[in-house]
Amino acid sequence: MQDFILNENMDLPWSTGIALGESTLQHQQLLLVCQKGDFKENLAACVGIGLYLKAEDNNDMLSSIKREFEKDGMIVSSISLTAENIEIDASYKASSNTD
Repeated sequence: MQDFILNENMDLPWSTGIALGESTLQHQQLLLVCQKGDFKENLAACVGIGLYLKAEDNNDMLSSIKREFEKDGMIVSSISLTAENIEIDASYKASSNTD
């Protein structure tokens, strides 16, 4: 997916110029870290992963990730949790639009 590329602060880089590029990982990161209500265009979007950090059962978190990625148009092949990180294999569906 193509979109504006954000800087390390997840902001548009006004001083260096705005660029377009592959943004799938950026979209995934935003969906994970943002809270529900953060996007005024879709108040129900996002996982809010910080809310799950102290949870004993990670199944709710993994289900939420899968659900939010799919609602955003991704096909989720796998999600797994390791001691170090979350492994996610997901990508956007190919567009059938011929415009």
